[in-house]
Amino acid sequence: MPFHPTGAVPLPESLLFTTPPLTLFQPVGTEELMTSVSPDTLARLQEACQGSMQCVHDILATKNTNLGLQSLQDQKKIYKLAVTFGNIPPILSEPTVIRCKVNTTLRVQFVAQDANRDPVSFSLLHPRPPLATIGRDDGVLVWTPLNIQPVLLTVQVSDHMSSSLLIPILQLCSCLNGGTCQYQSVAENHLQGKFQVAGCLCPPGFGGRYCGNRTDVCKGKPCFPGVDCIIQQEGDSFSCGECPPPTVSNDRQGYKCFENDFCLPPFRFPCHEMAVCYSTGYNYTCRCKPGFSGNGRECTDIDECQNPETCPNAKFECVNTPGSVYCPCRYQSSPDSNGCGDSPNPTGWNIFNVSVTWSSPKTGQQQLKQLEQILSMGFQNKFYSANSILLPNSGSEEGNEHRINVSSDTPHWYILDYLSRVGHYYGITSAYVGDLDECYSNETVCTHPAVCYNTYGGYRCVCNGTDMKESQSCILDGNGLNKPSLIDATTREDNKPLILGLVLGIGIPLLLLLLLAALACFCCCHRRTVTGEIPHLLPEYVQEHFSSHFNYSNPALHYKSHCSPRILDNITPRNKCHNPTCPTSDICTHACSCMHAEGEKINI
Repeated sequence: MPFHPTGAVPLPESLLFTTPPLTLFQPVGTEELMTSVSPDTLARLQEACQGSMQCVHDILATKNTNLGLQSLQDQKKIYKLAVTFGNIPPILSEPTVIRCKVNTTLRVQFVAQDANRDPVSFSLLHPRPPLATIGRDDGVLVWTPLNIQPVLLTVQVSDHMSSSLLIPILQLCSCLNGGTCQYQSVAENHLQGKFQVAGCLCPPGFGGRYCGNRTDVCKGKPCFPGVDCIIQQEGDSFSCGECPPPTVSNDRQGYKCFENDFCLPPFRFPCHEMAVCYSTGYNYTCRCKPGFSGNGRECTDIDECQNPETCPNAKFECVNTPGSVYCPCRYQSSPDSNGCGDSPNPTGWNIFNVSVTWSSPKTGQQQLKQLEQILSMGFQNKFYSANSILLPNSGSEEGNEHRINVSSDTPHWYILDYLSRVGHYYGITSAYVGDLDECYSNETVCTHPAVCYNTYGGYRCVCNGTDMKESQSCILDGNGLNKPSLIDATTREDNKPLILGLVLGIGIPLLLLLLLAALACFCCCHRRTVTGEIPHLLPEYVQEHFSSHFNYSNPALHYKSHCSPRILDNITPRNKCHNPTCPTSDICTHACSCMHAEGEKINI
């Protein structure tokens, strides 16, 4: 659209086009309007308008009461807005940080400023700390913290129209045992910095975040290695135990230890060469080494061989050495003691007669018990049993003889040798060990007319030139000779063909078996010692030691084992006496009493 050259908006395009008023507007002043009405009317209008002259003016000017009252309402609204926007709320200025201790009552004054100088009041908003209160008019906060549980403190100040809030920073101290609060050092921080727990400066002897722990002054091990550290009651001090031997302390006990061994150079060794020196740092002691006795300055070798329990078995020879002992084989050259003979016992047994003289009186039971103890330790599995025989003419139990039962590979001189070695320890003054003549002492089961033949360690019952069994009896034949026969057998003539058949059918094979058995028995009963083959003579060192007691030409020393039967129980022993005129014979003659050459008596 082209712009009009006069600058006026052409009709009808004018945006402000209005219809011209019929009459012109004539402004009228308030005074003119008020004078146009009577005083009574003006008074009524003022009362209706609540004294507002603007309301009275509008009613008089427009002749419209509602318009004037509307002006009154608008005037009140504008006033309220002016008052509201023109009022400044009170402001809390301090404190912004509150420092307090647990279990200590705090009193803090809050300060508020109001630009309108309106009266103000104080209050605490929820959630509030336990036991916390504030004065409504004076703004004094009273609080006793019970713990360091995080909590917010919100203070509100208000006038008649508005209010403001303040959340100060709470710094609590919970130091124990006299610790000093360090508020500039924060140990814990909560609620975005509004609740802080201050650090602590602990007194001597205490430590930890809040000084709740007693300080372990010994934790760093201030004493000498190996010395105990002792905490004193003060808490921050300690003491040390004594220095370990052979060290000593120079100044403070146990703190530093210095070696001072009297048993080492440059000190001269103060003890015996066979003693051990123990230094305490301030003194020393001497103790003899194992195997020696004495006070440490003088030490003497202990002869362990004086006690038979050192080498308990008779097959060992006890050899004492300085401070020790060893047990080699006594009857066999073997460097290993295990090679002294641990083979199983052969069949059969030997019965020997033993007489022992004791240094102190003993009853028969005591003698037997002591002898069993000695032989059980010395011969172990080689010793079987023992019993006592009371001699009729002895007059006391001290004259008892003993019958011992040993393995068939144990000769009598072996037992006598052992008793001579250990006798002094058990109080034996003399001992006798010899073969028992069962035929002479009538300790056999041979029945007449069988003939008893004594053997080494046993006996034989011979009938018609053959050995009898225990279940057999001997009867004489027609020639005047004795012969064995079964007790229950019959000799009727009508049985002769049957007997002849049995002899030819069974006797010949049985005879061959007997020959083989006799050959095996001969090999089995070959001469043996406790550890193997028994020598014809004792070892040379035994002969030299007991040359005055042993007769080494005695056939008993050339020992052969046997398997002869014998019975010890229920036999009434016969007294054994001495008769020099008695002839030496292997056959027991009851007419005389004798001590056979197989036995030897020695004095210990």
